[in-house]
Amino acid sequence: MPEDAETEARMTAFVSERMRVQRRNTLLAARTYAVHLVLHHPGSSLLENFSLMTHGFLETRLSRRALALTGAALAGAGAFRITPIFAAQDQDQEIVPADLPLKDVYTFLVAGLDTRTVEEPENTDVMMVSRVDLAAGTVRTMSFPRDLLVEIPGVGYDKINRAYDYGSKANNHDWNAGVALMVETFEHNFGLEIDAVATTNFQGLPAVVDALGGIRVENPYDVYDAEYPTADYGTKEIFYPAGPLELNGEQALEFGRTRHQDGDDGRVMRQQLILTALLEKAQDPSIIMNLPELVEAARDAVKTNIPRDVQVQLIAAVPGIDVANVYWGVMTQYLWVDTTASGMWVYQGDWSTLPGYVQTWLSGQ
Repeated sequence: MPEDAETEARMTAFVSERMRVQRRNTLLAARTYAVHLVLHHPGSSLLENFSLMTHGFLETRLSRRALALTGAALAGAGAFRITPIFAAQDQDQEIVPADLPLKDVYTFLVAGLDTRTVEEPENTDVMMVSRVDLAAGTVRTMSFPRDLLVEIPGVGYDKINRAYDYGSKANNHDWNAGVALMVETFEHNFGLEIDAVATTNFQGLPAVVDALGGIRVENPYDVYDAEYPTADYGTKEIFYPAGPLELNGEQALEFGRTRHQDGDDGRVMRQQLILTALLEKAQDPSIIMNLPELVEAARDAVKTNIPRDVQVQLIAAVPGIDVANVYWGVMTQYLWVDTTASGMWVYQGDWSTLPGYVQTWLSGQ
């Protein structure tokens, strides 16, 4: 091996080993401090624990890299795959925590609700199932198209994004009932075992992105929508050119929602770009200064039934999850377009193979 190449290889190996040790030490410190919080501050709210954990880490004078990873644990991961660590509580409803023990591998259902008024359908137009393996430090997330025709237990066949609305409306707009039917629908059709759920709304993403100071994505091609739907039921023209983009919260929402040009596949791809950018931005050492704003933004944007002790476990584990170990999956390559007898446009799938594909992919096989 040439001397320069040998030197470069040694440096690469040295840097990789230092990063591995630093991630391990940060993970151990985070876990230790999380246990301390549970034992010595049992009555504290999650928001108070975020502040306690942040101040505790600052006082231990960890490296800038460690602080960045702690920021990711407390903040950025909430907007990313571990969205459930932030629990928004509806003042009019009591969210019932899932009956979930501490373990190494979790399966979370994450959904984006298109909720404007209670009179309108509360559809989950973004649906993802995330398999979080804390022992392996991996996260595998499968996106589910909203137009997939499935059997909703107790209702019949309809688009998968209608499950939450059926459950919620049948129980006086109760969030717990909505997510219960959504979970039952995913388990019934795909043979999955969902541990807990987190939902957000279209107002949540802009708040989190802005709290992080914006994000940067690499757009693979021009994106144009002449009739992008606005919150006031109107439309607007949007255009995002190919190449690097610096996006604020509202722009990230537009970029991730539009699908008129390239359908669900394009929208899912852009959502994945946004989520990855959020994690990368959260690992910026300077982001620790934005923690109060980010916590506040996420607190108002997300509802979850993940138990408090599991949330603390997730917070402690996030520093050990590398972006390289986050994987994204889609299923549209196994679906086809169809029209129901009533004229509804849907995706159909081969249900003799589709559940097995989803289960195998999430398990990493």
